Amino acid sequence: MNSQNSTSKRFFIKTLGCKVNQYESQAMREILERSGFKECLAEDIADLYIVNTCTVTADADKESRRIISAMHRSNPAAKIAVTGCYVEKNSEEISSLPGVAHIIKNSDKNRIAEILNDASKRQSVKVSKDILKITGFKDHTKAFVKIQDGCENFCSYCKVPLVRSSLQSKPIRDTVDEVRALVDKGFKEIILTGICLGAWGKDLPSNAIAKEMGIKGTDLTDVLNELNKMDGDFRIRLSSIEPAYVTHELIDCIARSRKICRHLHVPLQSGDDEILRKMNRPYTVEEYATKIEMVRRAFEGIAITTDILVGFPGETDRNFKNTVDFVKRLLPSRTHIFTFSKREGTAAFNMPQEIGPDIVKTRHYQLKVACLGSSYLYRNLFSGRSVNVLVESRRDKNSGLLTGYSDNYIKVLFDGPDDLKGNIVPVRIEETSLLYTYGVYEG
Repeated sequence: MNSQNSTSKRFFIKTLGCKVNQYESQAMREILERSGFKECLAEDIADLYIVNTCTVTADADKESRRIISAMHRSNPAAKIAVTGCYVEKNSEEISSLPGVAHIIKNSDKNRIAEILNDASKRQSVKVSKDILKITGFKDHTKAFVKIQDGCENFCSYCKVPLVRSSLQSKPIRDTVDEVRALVDKGFKEIILTGICLGAWGKDLPSNAIAKEMGIKGTDLTDVLNELNKMDGDFRIRLSSIEPAYVTHELIDCIARSRKICRHLHVPLQSGDDEILRKMNRPYTVEEYATKIEMVRRAFEGIAITTDILVGFPGETDRNFKNTVDFVKRLLPSRTHIFTFSKREGTAAFNMPQEIGPDIVKTRHYQLKVACLGSSYLYRNLFSGRSVNVLVESRRDKNSGLLTGYSDNYIKVLFDGPDDLKGNIVPVRIEETSLLYTYGVYEG
């Protein structure tokens, strides 16, 4: 790796992966701009590239390497700083790539200005020891707010616990202040996110000790209750939350709130008990179904979205059929389907009976068909009904229509003027197809 310090001031950030990474890129952007760096709108004129990587799959690793190589080829004089989860276990591999001048661990993202500044100027740079925070969110209608880091679930296929910190919860006061700043900037939707969002508070002292120490809140519902007290025309959406954290307390909190979206993303991963055990997922199919039924009894029309992994080692035709059958029973409104990827260091890395790529491809397609049908059936329930849609800042590139998401996570396309962008507006759903939902603005 080139050890020469960068004197460059024009930077360009490329972000891969999850909402947490997108949040952290925004935080680094603000830190750099406060320290005198200037972000480039055009990638090819940057003096410095920052690649915020993902490592959840082998394809994510490959894409990170491709981007780094392409940046160096297009602008050999620029220096490249690489950060994110890929560097946590593969820093030597990344350091050897042409153009890479800096490796920045996730825990050092708040020090990015110090790391990138010239050595002679380091003493004049005030380094924040605080957790990351943001005051805006570039090119986004919605703002992601990271309130939690770390995961201790150790699913057998997942590398994330190996590359992220131990459990860390952002204090409620900091979260409230951050959300207030974003709402004051005009953001109408705040998405709370974390590596394992539901684990917020597990690293904090017990309630009794917390009270003595003056710590307010030790559970995700405590965060939500504080945000519910805030004034302002905005809504709160939860990102992914594991089944174990879908509790009666959480459901009651959402039910009492006028701000929290009627939408829960609850990862399933498989609809077969045998595969769930091999994945080290701590529930059965029926236990998962019971959780979802409990949620649906509390909220008419709530959206349930999920993740499903295809091609786990040893997944038989029967195992896969059980998953498809469960999707048809569950009827999620949206499903993220991804395929198994061997990740070194995980329990599944050396598991036998690896599934061939042709079989995985076929299963992915078959599951996608079932999930599209499920989505259609859910969205069609709202035909003729009005939903509140947060209008995106960009129109749909194919139709030219305005587009946005409802409270219950239905993406709606409709005609209307540009001044609706960034606002929550009433839209009546008129037509539902397998892929799209169309509506009429009721303003």
